[in-house]
Amino acid sequence: MTYEITLQQLPSVRLAGLAHRGPYPSVGPVFQQLAGLVAEPSWVEVEGMAMIGHDDPREVPAEELRAHACLVVGEGFALFPPLEEIRYPAGRYAVLRLKGPYEKLPEAYRWMDSEWLPGSGERPRDLDPYEVYLNDPSETAPEDLLTEIRLPLKG
Repeated sequence: MTYEITLQQLPSVRLAGLAHRGPYPSVGPVFQQLAGLVAEPSWVEVEGMAMIGHDDPREVPAEELRAHACLVVGEGFALFPPLEEIRYPAGRYAVLRLKGPYEKLPEAYRWMDSEWLPGSGERPRDLDPYEVYLNDPSETAPEDLLTEIRLPLKG
């Protein structure tokens, strides 16, 4: 399978995250915990949901995978424990937009890393890619889910 990648200049992103350890598909309850931590007035500073997978599941055993379930937040969002602030700088990103169920994400990451990147002439920055969820899985059919994988690039 091949995917379309666009090179984009993206603004900086501020994330409020909760750590997760274990298989990436089991991160759902961490997102629920994350949502439960935010008081109603603070939701005006929440711009969306994201996840950072810190490890390659082809190289790290599933039970040892590290991730962060995140809220994309504005500067006015007050961080508090156990939330961790994670920032991605403005710059060039390779963006792969995936339509379909989250189960398709591992293959999209594999393709981006193993097939697209080596022949692209691009070099990744020393930052993990992250994914942004563009619609709500509780209100959207799995085949209509939209997810962006954003890979920070050098230059």
